[in-house]
Amino acid sequence: MQSKSSKIQTRPIEDLLGRIRTLRQQGQKQIIIQAKEADQLAYSLSQVMTRMVTIQEEIIEALKTAQQAQTVNIEMDGGEFTKDKS
Repeated sequence: MQSKSSKIQTRPIEDLLGRIRTLRQQGQKQIIIQAKEADQLAYSLSQVMTRMVTIQEEIIEALKTAQQAQTVNIEMDGGEFTKDKS
């Protein structure tokens, strides 16, 4: 698993998106990528997905903690009413 401080390498994803934009503008219908580029893209995508899952889990835990902090427990013991002797 990757540490929080390590930077995700998004360059392969950005490069692919740029190529796709160019291909669309040129009216081309397919894209071919080399195996090395596919490997880099797969690695970048797995980094992004791992980071997203980690962030999602952190958000869920933070929401649970916040919800627990907002919960107020009230206990009633029945008590007694007394006449005011004023």
